[in-house]
Amino acid sequence: MKNHQKKEKDQVFRIRTSEDLPDHKALATLDDLDREILEMHQQDVFFSYSELADRLGVTGATIRNRIKRMKTAGVMDVILVMNPYKIGYTTFAIVGVRLETGAEPDTIASTLLAIPGVVNVVMVAGRYDFFVHYVCRNTEEYRSFIVGDMRRIPGISTVESFIGLDLYERKFELGVIGSS
Repeated sequence: MKNHQKKEKDQVFRIRTSEDLPDHKALATLDDLDREILEMHQQDVFFSYSELADRLGVTGATIRNRIKRMKTAGVMDVILVMNPYKIGYTTFAIVGVRLETGAEPDTIASTLLAIPGVVNVVMVAGRYDFFVHYVCRNTEEYRSFIVGDMRRIPGISTVESFIGLDLYERKFELGVIGSS
């Protein structure tokens, strides 16, 4: 009993702060101009920097520099979103992944993301540790992914596949970006 009480007394409880977060999760400081730029990018990725600058009363160089700063800080990235059906990728799945006890989630996520066809990896709470979104040309490629790639990754305990029957609009949009 005394040993248990001593152990509790010696423990230090630490509150997690933003300094403890990995860079990709740390909050970036954004002002109204940054938010205007982000909202404009969501409406039209090919918008004119000079037109936005004129509308907001700043220079085109200011807009370019802000975009460069936000890209460098990991706030945004401009990517091409394709319709997989139009380019021959008609098979897709969400794969529930459970990890072995003691497995390193970051290492496994990085390994999964390096596999061609893995669109993203989402760490979740609940029955699974990850949901892996995967797209490929056909079920044979999918079989190879599950039987070959996934089974070779140390630390993965089990997988459960949810084959997509249809894919509706693929996009992620924040809408109006508030100040808080």
